[in-house]
Amino acid sequence: MSQERDESGRYQATVTLDAVLELFPDTEPRTTSEVAEALDVAQKTAYNKLESLRERGEIRKKKIGGLAVVWLRPDSPKG
Repeated sequence: MSQERDESGRYQATVTLDAVLELFPDTEPRTTSEVAEALDVAQKTAYNKLESLRERGEIRKKKIGGLAVVWLRPDSPKG
């Protein structure tokens, strides 16, 4: 995804929270890397969007060892 600038020259957000949420149509967990790759954005951008969705209660985060985490729907039976 290429970034566009607004009239003041700042980058506009090109990935909406809805676009991220659409990557979770089922109960399958996703990693930050998978989300970043699917949306063609940096991992930091994907992580920030995922955290925003977590704070809103739309997805949850599960630690799976070390620093590794997966993201999934709250009503998911997995995890």
